[in-house]
Formats: sequence, C-alpha cells, structure tokens
Amino acid sequence: MSTSLGETKSFRSQAVILFAYFFVFGVGGASWLVRLPDVRSYINVSTAVLGWVLFAGSVGALTSLLISGRFVARFGARNAVVVGFTVLGIGQIIQALSLVGESPIGVALGGLVSGLGYGIGDVGINVEGAELEKLRGKSLLPQLHGAYSLGALAGAGIGTLAIVTNFSLVIQMITIACLTTSIAWFTYRQLPDSTGKTHVVDGGVRSKREPVVLSKRILFLGLGIMGLSLAEGGSNDWLALSVVDDYKLDTTTAGITFAIMTLAMVITRFSGGRLVDRFGRVFALRTLGIAGVVGILIVILSPTIYFAWVGAALWGAGVALGFPLFISAAADGENTSQRVATVTTFGYAAFLVGPPLLGFLGQAWGLLNMFYLLAFFVACAVYFAGEAKPLTSK
Repeated sequence: MSTSLGETKSFRSQAVILFAYFFVFGVGGASWLVRLPDVRSYINVSTAVLGWVLFAGSVGALTSLLISGRFVARFGARNAVVVGFTVLGIGQIIQALSLVGESPIGVALGGLVSGLGYGIGDVGINVEGAELEKLRGKSLLPQLHGAYSLGALAGAGIGTLAIVTNFSLVIQMITIACLTTSIAWFTYRQLPDSTGKTHVVDGGVRSKREPVVLSKRILFLGLGIMGLSLAEGGSNDWLALSVVDDYKLDTTTAGITFAIMTLAMVITRFSGGRLVDRFGRVFALRTLGIAGVVGILIVILSPTIYFAWVGAALWGAGVALGFPLFISAAADGENTSQRVATVTTFGYAAFLVGPPLLGFLGQAWGLLNMFYLLAFFVACAVYFAGEAKPLTSK
C-alpha cells in the first residue's frame, strides 16, 4: 500500500514538473511573437527581412531535432531537457542583447541558438511525458500539450500587457529566459535518470536501435503528424487573415475567430485524454480528424461568420490531439527516443516550414481556396492514424 502511494506521489510530482516545462515553452514563444512589431522596429528591417531573421530559428530547431534522438538515447531525456532549456535561454539572451545593438544578424544568430535548444528540449520533455504516460497507464501527453497551449495564451497576454505598459522588450526576454532556464535546473533531477536511454540487456550489451527511417509504422506516424501539424500551423498563420481578406471583416472579428479555434484546441487537449483512454488513439484521431475536415470546409464555404466560428472550433478540436497522440504512438515499445525524435521532426517540419509556403498558394488562389489543401492533409492524417494503435494489440 505504501509503495503504491509512493509511486502515485512520484507520478504526480513528475507530471507537475512536465506541466511546468510545457507551460514555459508556450510562454516564451508566444510572448516573443506578440512583440514582433517591436522586434522589427528595434532592428529597423522590412517585414521580408524579418521573415528571414525568424527563419534562422526554424533552421536551428529542425537541425536540433535531427540529432536529438541520439542525444537522448545516450544521455537520457532529463539531460536533454536541461541542456535544451539552457541553450534556449542563452539564445534568447543573445537575441535580447542584439536588439540593444540593433543587429539583425545577432537576432538571427540568437534565434538559431534558441532553435537548437528548443528542438532538443522539446524532444526531451516529450520522451519524458510519453514514458510517464506508459507507466501511468493513462493518457498524459494531450494534457501536457494543453499546458503548452495555456502557456501560449499566457505568453500572448504577457506580451500584450508589456506593449500596453511600454515594458522593455529586452528586459522581458531576459527575464523569461532566466526563469525558463532556472525552472529546468532546479527540477530536472527529480525526473528519472534512465528515461530515453538506449536499453541495456543482460551482460551490459546495448540493444540495437530500431531502423526508424525504414519503418513503415514510423513513416505513417510521421505523415499523420505532418498533416495535422500543417493544418494547425496554417490556422495559426492564415485563419485570422482570411477573415479580413475573404470575409471582408475587421481585425477584431478576425481575432475572435482565432481565439475560438485556440480555445477549442485547449479544451480538446485537456478533455481528450478521456476519449483516448476509453476508445483508443486511432478512434480519437480519426473522429477528431473528420471533425477537423468538416470544420475547415465550413470555414471555406460558410455564408456568414457565425457558421465560420463553428467551423473554426471544429478545426481547432480536429488538430488538437495530433501532436500528442502520434508522439505517444511513436513511444510504444523500448528505446523510444529515436522514434519520438523522428516523428517529432516530421511534425515540426510541417508546422514551421509549411505555413510560410502555404502563403504563396494563398496569394495565388486566395486563402479560403488554399484551405482546401489543408482539409486534404487532415483527411490523409485520418488514414495514417491507423498506425497509431498500440503495438501490443498487433
């Protein structure tokens, strides 16, 4: 009885720590994005040049994701967390100091460093979350990603409040960087040391790594997370603008539309665990994915913004569990770090690189017409979701 109680307390403490990690990840990114107009003013560049400056962060994140699986397999997930958070904080401080020096190159370099830290830290917390989920026997990653969404909402609020009160962007960035890094350093030792490390069999011989690149299952999981991540990223970048450009409505209405979609994502992530625990990952992904396709089509075809709001809610709910559930599926079995890193790379490649490319199609076709492509990718994810069933059920 006492052992069971001790394990329960350990699970809870680890879950709280992971919730904090996901939350601060959301805070840092959103508080920065809200103040991009200020960033542009500091370094005195055009919007196009700012886009290239920001792209350095995506390059850093994707580069880091390619090597993070090996890092976790060798050093463990908790070390990936503390290293990732530390490098992320250093990059953010470099960016802040570069704003003082009005240096676009410095901001880009800091973004590259931040991206490197973000990638390895993200894989670390997802591997930790997936392992705790398996030990707990109930879904946890959806709620953890819900914490990220809450952090993003909080970060947007912090950034907006800072704008209203004329609070220094430089001080804001340095403060958040120090808090993020400090949280990791003060808590990471409370996580298990062995999580994510390559399994060691009797005699001390390391088991061979699964050839994840050639695995049909990992490929399909990667394509599934790519489809839903592209639809999520596309909504973040282009949904509000489509309300202004295609529905011909004001920015306030556009903001309401985006807020409805974001709120639907948060609610689905915190409540979707019950759906997964009762009916399984495949049912949850396919049911919500179909709802997402319907929602996108409603946004495209709706004669009024009020129906579009319903569509936006379905869109948000439809993509909300894509990241956590496909990652959870990738973590089935032993030696999870390489598989989780591979699937995560698919997701972030779509989330970070896809939406800017969609902008070119939106320019040529119109944003609402471009959304048909997002509906197609979500439909593809519904098909690939079949590979998310537990390995033990085969």
